Parts: sequence; structure tokens; C-alpha cells
Amino acid sequence: MKHKINILIPIFALLVLIYVLRSVIGPQIRVETLRQGSMEDMVITKGIVIKRETVLNPEASDNYEASVQEGTRISAGQEVAAVYSGGVSSELRARLERINSKIEQIEKNQADLLNFGNDISRMEQKITDQVALMVEQSVRGDMAAVGDTQLVLESLCEKKGQIAGTASGNDTLNELRNQKADIEAQIGTARQRITAPVPGVFSSAVDGLENIITPDNMKELTPTKVDSLFEQAADKNSTEHTGYKIINNFEYYIAINVPTENLSTLRTGQTAKLRFYELSGDLVKAEVAYLSPEENGHKTVLLKARQHVDSLLKLRSVNVEFIKSRFDGYRINVKSLRTKDDVTGIYVRRDNMLKFIPVNILYNTQDTVIIESASKETPLKLYDEVVVSASSYEEGKLLS
Repeated sequence: MKHKINILIPIFALLVLIYVLRSVIGPQIRVETLRQGSMEDMVITKGIVIKRETVLNPEASDNYEASVQEGTRISAGQEVAAVYSGGVSSELRARLERINSKIEQIEKNQADLLNFGNDISRMEQKITDQVALMVEQSVRGDMAAVGDTQLVLESLCEKKGQIAGTASGNDTLNELRNQKADIEAQIGTARQRITAPVPGVFSSAVDGLENIITPDNMKELTPTKVDSLFEQAADKNSTEHTGYKIINNFEYYIAINVPTENLSTLRTGQTAKLRFYELSGDLVKAEVAYLSPEENGHKTVLLKARQHVDSLLKLRSVNVEFIKSRFDGYRINVKSLRTKDDVTGIYVRRDNMLKFIPVNILYNTQDTVIIESASKETPLKLYDEVVVSASSYEEGKLLS
């Protein structure tokens, strides 16, 4: 027995040595899993927001208040602000503002309950059904289910109470409206209504540049003029301004300065994308409306857009990603590209053998490439094992 063990030990050692040598001198291969991806040909820069703006200039600009909230869409003729003479006390104005706020809240609550107001019987039936369900669950001894049903029942009862209280809500609303009328009567001619001459978005962010840069003169912009607008916008932001304005929200423009070397393929009328990454991660479709003459290695690009982005219209300058093109396909390491018979492609490992797949290069950087299949006969497959490096590339050879 001892003699047999002595014979097996060198045999085992030999097998281990063969395995180690084979792993060292045999074919070496490194692969990565093929996945879908995208890349963007873009420039990160600052932009000037250009829109058509109508500034309201009440005579008593130091003594007025808004009647609508910032960013509210309004119609022509709608009241947007009230101007008061110096004879109106701040206390009386504050009281009127509180009353207006309460009226607005009650009207909102009643609007929310309107869908249930004509269907109180359905609400009562739901309550009856939930009571019956809770009794059944109690008989079964399912106390966890009883607790859940009780929460639903409490919610239904609360909603019913709100509906039943609509009449008292109307009484409160009428009382508040009477108080409002009394205060407005005290104010009398000291209060002047300011209405919107045009429809659009209401804003109190008046910076003094509304008439300096407009859609009517924006095609006179150059890189130097845009830089000057950035400086003026920064100066205006550091100073308090009074006033209100209506912004045409149908379309707006973004003016950016871009190095000329990045614009070789850009043409007027071309579609691009914008991303205002500090406001939203969404891509905004835009049209190239104007390209200025070159100045100090830069051009001004004017982009027209219509897509709504929260808080954008109240800004004058904004950080933006200007995306000339976006490429979607398979994302691979640039080291994976190979050439065979003057055809560009990649090697993949399938059934433990190498296979060459021709590809089209959509976009590449120094490290990464976006590709697609070049042939329907030999397509790429999601999760293919793409060969990044190998000691040899012999197609069809069984890999050890």
C-alpha cells in the first residue's frame, strides 16, 4: 500500500506541472461582455436664454404685489398684479393677501372633492363593504388583515366627512369673500389692477436685459457680444430689481459660444440636442437657427427650442450640454477592434471558439467605441464575449 502511494505522488506532481505549464505557455485570452451603450458628441458650455418678453411697468413700482405665482401660465387680460398708493398700510395689504390665500385653498379643496360630490351613495356602499369585510376577517381571526381594512375604512370615512362638510366650506368661502370685498372697498381707488397684455408665463425675474437681447436682434450676436451678455447678466443678478413680465412660452433660443474646430459638420437648420443638467436630465430637441462668423477661434451658435423645462424661462444664463450627435449601439473597448482581410471587426468567443464579426464604427474616443453589426449574416449578439486581447487569433480553433 505504501509502495502504491509512493508511485502516485510523482504522477500527481507531474499532472500539476503540466497544468501550470499549459496555463503559462498556452493561449492567453481576455474577454469583456458585449453590452448596449451610447455616446454623445457634445460640448459643455454656458448659454444665454433669449425669449420674447413683455415687461410690465406699473407707475408705483415700489408698492405692488403679484396676484399669481411665479411660472404660472396666464391668458391675455388676466390680472397678474396690483399696485397700491402710499396711503395703503402694509398691515391691510398683508391681511388681504392672507384672505386671498385661504380662498384659493378652499376652492382647490372643493375642486378635488367635486368628482365625489354627485356619488355619495357609492362612497357609502364602499364603507358598508369594508365593514362587512372587517367582520369576516375578525371571525377568521386574521387580525393583520383587520388592521389593514381598518385603515382603508378610516380613509373612506374621512373622505365622506369632507364631502359632507362641503356646505360648511361654502359658508366659510362666502365669509372670506365678504371680508375681501370689505378690505378692497377700504382700499378703493388706491388699488390699481395690472392685467397681462399678452398670454404667456408670468415672472418677477426682471433683469433689465429684456429689451437688450430679443429674438428680433439675436442674429447680430458674436462671441464677444455673448461674453458681454454673460457679464451683464451676472451684474444684474447681484442687484434687486422690481417689476413683472410675461414670457412668450411658445419658443425660446439659447446662444452659446463654441470652438470652431467642434463645428466642422454643423449647418443651419440641423437638429441638435440640449441638456440643462442643473435643471433636468432630459434631452431637449433644438434646431440650429444661426451660426455667427468666426471670432478668435469661436463661433456663436443660436439654437431654437420649444420643449418646456422647469425654471428655465426665468433664467438669463444657464449651464448647458450642447449635443451635436448621439450614437446608440454596442459599447466596446477600442483595443477590441481588429482588421481581417481589410475588414474592421471584432473577435468573439462562441462555443469556446473564436469568430470574427465585421462591424461599423459609429463613434469613438481614445478609449471607447460605439459599434453596430456590419452584416445581417454575421450579427453581433447581446452579451457576446468580446476578445480584448489574445495570444493568437485563429478563427474556428477550439480554445483550451
